[in-house]
Amino acid sequence: MSWTTRLNSGMGFQEAIIRSYDGLADRGRVEDLERRCEVGPSERVFLFTDTMGDPICRIRSSPMHKMLVAELDNQLVGVIQGSIKVVTVHHNKPPPNDQAKVGYILGLRVSPLYRRKGIGSNLVSKLEEWFIDNDADYAYMATEKDNLASVRLFITKFGYIRFRTPAILVNPVRYRPRHVSSNVEIAKLKVEEAEYLYRKCMENTEFFPHDIEKVLGNKLSLGTWVAYPRGELRDFGGMHPYLA
Repeated sequence: MSWTTRLNSGMGFQEAIIRSYDGLADRGRVEDLERRCEVGPSERVFLFTDTMGDPICRIRSSPMHKMLVAELDNQLVGVIQGSIKVVTVHHNKPPPNDQAKVGYILGLRVSPLYRRKGIGSNLVSKLEEWFIDNDADYAYMATEKDNLASVRLFITKFGYIRFRTPAILVNPVRYRPRHVSSNVEIAKLKVEEAEYLYRKCMENTEFFPHDIEKVLGNKLSLGTWVAYPRGELRDFGGMHPYLA
């Protein structure tokens, strides 16, 4: 499916095409677009977030996902990814808690040479239409607080409100010495054990994913580990006593 949008380029109107991602035709061009778009604050640690090696690796385990691209002047100039998940929400406090379908907006990129032409806005609008068509209750996205263009786009134009401000920390673990007390043991949990732990401790947390088992079981997940006093974890073959 594709849509044609008239954009004001400053030199008149141009026809832009927004359509669904085609893995065979678009993968290389989207990878190139990702590399040309800045991801993260360049004055500090810079990380190229590779979502294109597996083009929808951040969302492909979701029951519902969508990826759109924008073309202008015979070039791929924009991309956006989205998924819909069922999560926990708090309509009232204290509980009861409830569940809602939430559309996640991920990986909005517009080529630097084609910004301020309405491409990003049109990509967001088309993805939101997909959310609505699939009965999503909320749309959710994350951006850096000092990314003023993104903040203005979502808050001023689309009416999003601030939900929370997470912190992303980076550390060169390869060169960091690890000192673990001899009184502590560390064990890796099985996926079902990790799922039990997350559900027990976090199931009532706002926006907790209903399909946490798919997140934990995804091949991109390295695993979940627990630390415990040495010698006290006796039933490793079954459910850990610290999880019961």
